[in-house]
Amino acid sequence: MKNRQIDAAWSYHNSTKHSYESVRASRHYLDWDNQPIPYKIYTELEPIPLPADFISSGVAALDAVAATASDARAAQALTLKALAEILFFSAGITKRKSYPGG
Repeated sequence: MKNRQIDAAWSYHNSTKHSYESVRASRHYLDWDNQPIPYKIYTELEPIPLPADFISSGVAALDAVAATASDARAAQALTLKALAEILFFSAGITKRKSYPGG
């Protein structure tokens, strides 16, 4: 399935999503003492140290996110340094937004 062929994903989503009625009709509650851990633990793998020496690009975060890469650059394999930079700098781009009713 190509990236733009999303019919199967939409079909699955529409078949399994909750409705306003299904959420409010159920007496289901959250069992806070029985939560799964929020990440996977790989006990058999050695940690990979990531580089931490980043140089500021001078590009504002929103400008960087809005930019598009050339096809040649997008096809390149991600380096460990590039991955470390993505993980490091994306941790600061978070926001919570509240909506009326929940």
